[in-house]
Amino acid sequence: MEPERTPNEMSQERTDLSEHRTDLSEHRTGLSEHRTELSEHRTELSEGRSDLSAVRSHLANERTHLAYMRTGISLVSLGITMNRFSWFLMENKAISRHGGRPFLDDAKNTGLGMVILGSAMLIWSLYRYSQTAKQIDSHHYMPAHRSVRAFTLALILIGIVSVLWMIVG
Repeated sequence: MEPERTPNEMSQERTDLSEHRTDLSEHRTGLSEHRTELSEHRTELSEGRSDLSAVRSHLANERTHLAYMRTGISLVSLGITMNRFSWFLMENKAISRHGGRPFLDDAKNTGLGMVILGSAMLIWSLYRYSQTAKQIDSHHYMPAHRSVRAFTLALILIGIVSVLWMIVG
């Protein structure tokens, strides 16, 4: 058995325990402040990642727009070339294999159609770029399924008609 302690010793022991509890409490407070700092740091990192994500989305939108522009410009250029070449052949009938005007008129009209199609693609790409940029900024992106399908089906239809025109001609 332990020897009996004096009231002074017991009081001193209670004081020591109380000081120890105070030290532990201060240590927990320090840890809590450290956790808060870590949490704030994680939040800052997360906001930075979100900003980078928005930047990447805008850059991807711009690359898509530029791809549509290249395609539209190519269509316009090819259409103008076809149109001008058919005019050249019509003016120089001796060079023309067919010697007839109807085939060259069709080539002229096909060139004009390609210019119109390329111009429509340029207008559509500008509209889609603007809409997508607004949706990225508002964090509410909605893919344009219907317009992509419609534009694709129109191109397929034009391609089929062109092939049939060449075959039946």
